[in-house]
Amino acid sequence: MKKDIRVAIIQAEVPKSTALGETQVDRLVSEAASQPVDLVGLPEDCLASFKDIVDGYDPLNYLSGIARKYKTDLFGATIVKDTDGKLYNTGFYFDRSGELINRHDKVVLTPPEAADGIVAGTALSVFDTEFGKMSILVCKDSFHRYSSWFFDAVRKAGADVVLIPSFSLNVSPRSIELWVDSLKANAKWFDVYTVAPGTIGENRTEFPSFGHALIICPNRVVLAEGSEDREEILRAVLDVKSLEEIRNTYGSKWQPAEVPVFEVEAE
Repeated sequence: MKKDIRVAIIQAEVPKSTALGETQVDRLVSEAASQPVDLVGLPEDCLASFKDIVDGYDPLNYLSGIARKYKTDLFGATIVKDTDGKLYNTGFYFDRSGELINRHDKVVLTPPEAADGIVAGTALSVFDTEFGKMSILVCKDSFHRYSSWFFDAVRKAGADVVLIPSFSLNVSPRSIELWVDSLKANAKWFDVYTVAPGTIGENRTEFPSFGHALIICPNRVVLAEGSEDREEILRAVLDVKSLEEIRNTYGSKWQPAEVPVFEVEAE
């Protein structure tokens, strides 16, 4: 990491219309930027309706304008209809001038996304910012049974911060525990900051969102955690010292560099 990062992440509802979504995003980013901040994070699907995107609405154009208007780096995720007519769930990172620095198409889709015709991405990326190297994992990319493989790959490519715009779904009694424990464990196993804005309330699926937006340090662990059902802006400083301390002392030195070779003997 090159320097400390003041982050603010937003926990908000999935809007019922694009007009409400634009108002919500403008209001919340304005509030986040009312205090000194370098990077603002939006949850997945907090801007536009699925129908409007299918009909041609361009969410990335609007979001670029928001980053430029409030002079802050901005990340999040939204459904995007690409030039090939296909729909992707796309993570984005704009700098404060509104330039798109990185986009990541979600790899691990949920059943509702597959039913909606969303196309899965096929690649992970690590990109440079003025603060250090970052990667975007959209929601389910970060907490499935193979998610550690994803963290391992981006960490080996140099990531200091993993950004996780999320659309939480309370599909079982253990959903919240899986979410929180997975992000804490992966941050600690791979010595990276994780920054995860999230959604609350009802949405267009049958499962309500459960909040619990997170900012996690691999050294100091949970720096901020959202409630289950309130709109919130969570803040923290991602400091270089904590990351260097964990990486240079008792962090990765105690972990195997590669997947150990082994066999399973089953009777």
